[in-house]
Amino acid sequence: MIRRTLLTLSAFLLLSGCGEPQPPEFSKLLAYQELKSRCVTDAPESLQVECQQFVTDYDREHELLSKMAEIHEDEHQEQEYIDLASSEALLALKVHANEKLIAKQCQTQMPKIINSNDLNSVDFCLQFSENTLTLKEYNYLQKFAPRFDNNPQYLEYQAKYASEKITEGLRAMNEGKKREAIEAFKLASDAKDPEGTYLVGIIYEEKQIKKAIAWHKKAVAQGVNLSNVNLARLYLRIKLPKQAKMYYTQAAKGGNALAQYRLFKMDTKSKSKKSRKKAQEWLRKSASSNYPQAQYIYGLQMMKHKEFTKAQEWLQKAYDNGMLDAAFFLGKIYFQEESYEKAYGMLSRATDKGEANFMLAQMFEKGLGVKRNSVLAYRYYKKAHEQNHDNHVADMKRMQRKLTKKDRLAARYIGTKAAKKAKATRKRCGPLANEKNVKKAKKNIHIVGVAQKPIKSANGFIVYGEHERLYYIIAPELAKNITPYQSISIKVKTTGKAMRISSDVGALQSVYQFLHLATCK
Repeated sequence: MIRRTLLTLSAFLLLSGCGEPQPPEFSKLLAYQELKSRCVTDAPESLQVECQQFVTDYDREHELLSKMAEIHEDEHQEQEYIDLASSEALLALKVHANEKLIAKQCQTQMPKIINSNDLNSVDFCLQFSENTLTLKEYNYLQKFAPRFDNNPQYLEYQAKYASEKITEGLRAMNEGKKREAIEAFKLASDAKDPEGTYLVGIIYEEKQIKKAIAWHKKAVAQGVNLSNVNLARLYLRIKLPKQAKMYYTQAAKGGNALAQYRLFKMDTKSKSKKSRKKAQEWLRKSASSNYPQAQYIYGLQMMKHKEFTKAQEWLQKAYDNGMLDAAFFLGKIYFQEESYEKAYGMLSRATDKGEANFMLAQMFEKGLGVKRNSVLAYRYYKKAHEQNHDNHVADMKRMQRKLTKKDRLAARYIGTKAAKKAKATRKRCGPLANEKNVKKAKKNIHIVGVAQKPIKSANGFIVYGEHERLYYIIAPELAKNITPYQSISIKVKTTGKAMRISSDVGALQSVYQFLHLATCK
């Protein structure tokens, strides 16, 4: 008798949510406890009959399970236990069916419940996770925030709705329909999406500074650290440098490498030794965070101090992240170190500079890392001369005296090979982005730089390219896996559309939009 009493007490405690983990025969009822409680206290009038039947069946099953718990170890009552188990199994099916019936009725009756403004019935029906909301129902629930803000169905619909509005807004932006875009982004923002708030601020930047500031502050409050950078730029436009520096500092402390670089630029010209020292700290942080411009400047500083190993390291990172100007300085370091093969690879990418052409001429004249070739040596001396590197007339005459048919054929082969390689790269990736081709629509181009998203779950991301150019890439799938300041090389399609946002010098800059096509290796 004591054993049976203990089993009954244990069953009661387990069904009440207390005690040790419940045995299998009781676990099936736990999922229905909330519905039973709600059916008893606040069932909608239209569901009174269904709720009453559910409670009756629930109580009956509970009773049978209690009896089974009392006798399940008594071998003399085996047949009685089997009969109870059979009845309980049928009741379990009935309880489940009743729960599904009430859920279905709730889904059907929700519009009527909302029209009657019956909040208790709305609360009751929202407990069924399998039911979904409509836009009308979502809009109704939104009016009573924060009452429903933790409801899973409400949150699921909210996230889906916000994502749809972001997509609509981005599509409108691509078509140059900024008014439609801003309305879509505002609806996403109302649905608690920080990306929507950030993008509203971005669109307002061109002509409505006060509104842009208000929306970026709202975005900061929602966790968008990148909006601190936009606020700093906006304050520079209205000639408030102290406020600008404050927001750059907030962004920099939050890990934004661009803000860290801007603080370096601000402090490096200071008369204060302390500020100049702080400027160097910001530069190192920015470079370590993978910001290309900072890596390039830091590498040049190391080169100036003759720390060539460090200079090479940072310039190589800058080059890999799209800073093509770093090629010349890398080539110069390799040339000085007599690593001529590496030097040739970099210097041949920097033929817009006279000194690079001079070093290439020296390499082809003397066979340094390449085969001797008087034709190519002559050409590079000629380029260096034309670019005012030095007077190379004597060098050109010396090479002319050495020209051979074999050199001409070899030079032609090298030129053809380089042209084919460049053509293959352009075919695979498109031409590199420049100030002209980004403005045309429906062109495939190649963008290299580092990427950053405004928020973790953004539908697009910004690419920081050479010369501090900014590009906005719309690519929801790719954006999912982008990490802060990740090196990126992608093929994109131009839209020809741009947002005009504040720049780091207190003016406006165009940020063109692109559609992602493929990763380019």
